[in-house]
Amino acid sequence: MPVVSEAGAVAMAPVVPDASALFPPGVLVLSSALQESLEGLHEAERALIARAVPKRQHEFATGRRLAYELLAQLGSPDYALLADADRTPLWPAGIVGSISHSRGLCVVALAKRSALAGLGVDVEAADGVRPELWRRVLGRDEERWLRARPLADQRGLAAVFFSAKEATYKAVFPLTRVRLGFHDVALELDCERSAFHARVPGFARPLAGGFVIQSPWVLTGLALFAGDAPA
Repeated sequence: MPVVSEAGAVAMAPVVPDASALFPPGVLVLSSALQESLEGLHEAERALIARAVPKRQHEFATGRRLAYELLAQLGSPDYALLADADRTPLWPAGIVGSISHSRGLCVVALAKRSALAGLGVDVEAADGVRPELWRRVLGRDEERWLRARPLADQRGLAAVFFSAKEATYKAVFPLTRVRLGFHDVALELDCERSAFHARVPGFARPLAGGFVIQSPWVLTGLALFAGDAPA
């Protein structure tokens, strides 16, 4: 859809990326531009955002509407998607999922628990992790690797590190209920395959995920298989 700037120039809105490539078969994924409406929410869901600012309300509502579409495909139509005290979505029994939104984009991923133990999806601004923030997000080896990349690629790859750690946390937290900081998750990026591997405390082997850089966003996803889950 065209967007008219203050100067009157017409620019095309960014194309909504396809996040399905981040996940294996069996994962349902929907992406959408942010919709400025609360239409369709259940009353219990509205109560969760009653005091939130409009931007947060619209992000919440867009994510819930995408989730409704996917839940209906998985046999749970008209489901009120609430959250626990940690703001983790309370999916229906037998379903795992994840929601993310940033810079006007919302992404939702769902799967049956019989197929996967957990899911994490995350979207971030591709230019959002400034160099002065790197040491808060990156371990020494990660920062050394990033600084060796071409200068033009560093900002986007820094956002991949941030986003991939968020997606990893979203996938494992519902299982472990252990809070992790950025330095608790050690990442290796494979730029040729648009993939990453995450080492997480309590997990015997690295967890595999994928990423997409499509300006102005970075998207990451991680599917947690039963064999990946901690004992």
